[in-house]
Amino acid sequence: MFEFLKKQKKNDSYNKKLDDYVTRMEYIQSRLEKVRQLFNNESDPERIEAYIYEEKALMIRLDHLIKSAKEDGISVDILSYNKGSMSDL
Repeated sequence: MFEFLKKQKKNDSYNKKLDDYVTRMEYIQSRLEKVRQLFNNESDPERIEAYIYEEKALMIRLDHLIKSAKEDGISVDILSYNKGSMSDL
């Protein structure tokens, strides 16, 4: 799913970091998809607002992981990164 993380070095430490980032990002991505599904099927205004805030928090976590990956020397192709949010609707 996160093909945009590219292996630049072939050492074990780097590969472990890469795997960790991919695992964490896939978890956040799956949570985003679930929150967006819940949002789309909700009619209660308070719950809709809660889903918007939860999505925003997940997007912040994802942004932080991407920045951390860059700092660790893992390149990130932003073209594969979808920043669209339901709060923009």
